[in-house]
Amino acid sequence: MIQGANGHRSPEHRQQPIDLRSTARIVLVFCCLLAVPTLIAGAVPAGDDPAFSLSRLSVAGKLLGLVTEDLDGDGLKDILIIHRKGLEPDETRWISVFWHRRDGGFSTGADQSWELDSAAVILDTGDVSEESGQEICYLAAGGVFYYALASKQYSTRPIPLFSTRGMAVFPSRRRIPVINFARDWNGDGLDEVAVFKFEGLTIYAADSTGRFTDENRIMVELDTRMSRVAYWTEDDLMSGLSARYLVPDVRLVDYNGDGRKDLVAARQDRVVISLMGEDGHFSAYPDEDVYFDVRTQREKIDANADLSTVVADLNNDNRADAIVTKQTSKGLSSFRGVINIFYAREEGYSTKQDQVIVSEGTASSRTFIRDVNGDGKLDMILPSVKISIASIIRFLITRSLPINFNIFLLNEDNEFPDRPDFTKEVKLKIDLSGESDSQAIDLDGDYNGDMRKDFVFATDEDELSIYLGITGDGDRLFSKKPVAKVNADAFGELSSPDLNGDGYSDMVIYYPQSKERKGLVEVLINQRKIQ
Repeated sequence: MIQGANGHRSPEHRQQPIDLRSTARIVLVFCCLLAVPTLIAGAVPAGDDPAFSLSRLSVAGKLLGLVTEDLDGDGLKDILIIHRKGLEPDETRWISVFWHRRDGGFSTGADQSWELDSAAVILDTGDVSEESGQEICYLAAGGVFYYALASKQYSTRPIPLFSTRGMAVFPSRRRIPVINFARDWNGDGLDEVAVFKFEGLTIYAADSTGRFTDENRIMVELDTRMSRVAYWTEDDLMSGLSARYLVPDVRLVDYNGDGRKDLVAARQDRVVISLMGEDGHFSAYPDEDVYFDVRTQREKIDANADLSTVVADLNNDNRADAIVTKQTSKGLSSFRGVINIFYAREEGYSTKQDQVIVSEGTASSRTFIRDVNGDGKLDMILPSVKISIASIIRFLITRSLPINFNIFLLNEDNEFPDRPDFTKEVKLKIDLSGESDSQAIDLDGDYNGDMRKDFVFATDEDELSIYLGITGDGDRLFSKKPVAKVNADAFGELSSPDLNGDGYSDMVIYYPQSKERKGLVEVLINQRKIQ
């Protein structure tokens, strides 16, 4: 599916119950924890002064999505929560806004709350009108609409932005995805609006009068999956039809080194590139369609390889490199992960990998990229689980699963090592009932402002520990001991945005699985006391 460029924008709630019948599926559930970072609360450093100030936000019903965004343009990021009230068939979806106060806190109750238009299919925030601040935008069957902001108060009557017809036709009463479709797509400093259609994307830009009339149509192939609903046959029965249309991940990244960000759509082992021209428009049809042939003949026949592709400028040469991660298995004890790296050149990608890293026993097809050590280069993080009959037995007894976070640092020669530079092992406890959240993990925050990523993990049910990123220690990337501990419910989901723009990460926590905390959000403002 299409994702927002900013991972902290909208961690949409997805319930993914663990299926013990598929060990690979178990692994993928936990690997997703890095894509949507997790929890922290009320840490205390070496002294008695708290390292974070805590605000508890509460909404009625069940939280569906959360956005941290400077909505009113005052330099402080506010909290927008999408939640659901009521039971079937009378559910309603609501928007609640919490303003970030100058004293650094938030109100317990929403500063404003209203029912979302029942026709809304996809939600986002963006600057799409001449008014100051961010509008709350949504796609519906008839086009694009928004709620306008004036004097820290949103109008609860939606305003039509423009009419169009795309894929956003049938709204869900139970949820709404928050997707980054209103953004500066062409780099002109103004927000444009992308509409998802069956033939691809159409990006609408405002003309000189402010009307969204300029259309840039881009063909993006959908992954279409059709199936019957009923699997029995009767003379008077016409089987129901199930249809799924998957839009690939889309990134804006400079592919050819011309200084303009191009549109790159990635799905499994294939990327499609539409270049941006001098007029700010993307090519209507793909300029490049690249298939990374990383599977063996047998893997193609058996169809047993799980693949994912990440596109980013790894080595700072202003060209989009590609990491294609492949995971295969031939049983519980023969998982194998292969990281294939293709560096972009003037002539494009090579047909042969520039680097191959093999990880035996790794049950993971997800590789994440972060600048872990603060050197300005993107490093690789490969979460992995070694599966065996013995590990499954231990899992069933202890309800915990050890996961290794293997970190590969890009060196001075712009290459990754064949083996990880550092490995951090954590043991995740799992509630098989599906009624509580998993332990918190965060590798996106910088809590002391030194530009290095710090590691946060729940070391107990009511305790999280912060391990600082360090340099100069040959066998360690994080401090051996936690520099601060957090007394809080350590099971939930955390994002670590800088809410007040001071260069120090703050914390936003919510609890999608917990029945007692389904409408609770905890916000912790960094007091800059962690050393």
